[in-house]
Amino acid sequence: MKQFRRWWRQPDRHDWLSEYLASRRLLSVFRVSMAVILAVLAVATALVSISPAGRQGGALVVAVGFAGLAVFYAVRWPSRVQSAVFSIAGSVGIAVVAATTAEPQAGLLTCWAFVGLAAYVASFHNPRLLVLNVGVALGTLVACAVRVGVSGDVPLAVATMLLAGGGLMTVPVGGQILVRLLWNDAVSTDPLTGLANRRGFRRSAHVLISEAARTGAASFSVVMIDLDGFKRINDTQGHAVGDRVIVEVATRIREVVGSSGLAARVGGEEFLVAQATPPREVEMLARRLCSAIAASPWGITASLGIAGATVSGAVDGATADIRTLVEAVIANADMAMYEAKRAGGNQIRQSAAAA
Repeated sequence: MKQFRRWWRQPDRHDWLSEYLASRRLLSVFRVSMAVILAVLAVATALVSISPAGRQGGALVVAVGFAGLAVFYAVRWPSRVQSAVFSIAGSVGIAVVAATTAEPQAGLLTCWAFVGLAAYVASFHNPRLLVLNVGVALGTLVACAVRVGVSGDVPLAVATMLLAGGGLMTVPVGGQILVRLLWNDAVSTDPLTGLANRRGFRRSAHVLISEAARTGAASFSVVMIDLDGFKRINDTQGHAVGDRVIVEVATRIREVVGSSGLAARVGGEEFLVAQATPPREVEMLARRLCSAIAASPWGITASLGIAGATVSGAVDGATADIRTLVEAVIANADMAMYEAKRAGGNQIRQSAAAA
């Protein structure tokens, strides 16, 4: 019940998902796709209005409405309120067409249009609107199936209701899962560099430590990286140049670390690198990182601090213990980094403290 309440109270994600798609330069593609889908629905509904199996005036009105929505999406992306209104109107329109066709079988066929609409609502809106949409769809589906059953074809009614009902229940779940994955990616990734942010680093570090603990005694080590004199670049050359420097440094860190460890941007000019290896072994990686950053065309250097801890099987699965371990190692690496910075920068220091 607690999980259901948490799901039910989820906020509308229209604005966030729209911004996410725009940041990936996908919003215009999605907008055009929606316009095409709505245009297809308009044509299909218009054909239903002139078909002997579905002839009735309401379908033509709905077809004109879908055509208007197609034009709207072709021109601009709707606001959250507009999108919600369009979704409700779409549900009502499809229900009207499906429930009033001359032939009951045509009504059941029309109910498949609810599936795509449910996927859209599941992705962009809150659970309350999704339940409303799916409720209208299931109610219409049952009504159409009853009409088919009354006409004498009970097996077809039951089969079609099960198939369409399965789609109506499965597709929205898939949409919710997809958006959840996108949400996790968005809140765990630094938008400027594409590296993990602090939240993403902690999540990945948890997995890294848990896997290391299952193998027995292992180590978790962190390299804290802070760029030397970065504020001077921002003050003298502007933040646009500063962003380019950050992106260049992130690229070099990613190239050095590869797939052997975790890399994250956790502050304006601060980065973290982690591996499931002892600090003495991470020192070689730190030297390569220091050299790679100093070799960038921007003439910037970095101060690096190294710290680590032994990971035992006792922390396997203990979220609080792992979180404490990660924070302690980061804090020790941070202190070591400041020692390197006080020594003049472009240096590496290793913490003697045990996490």
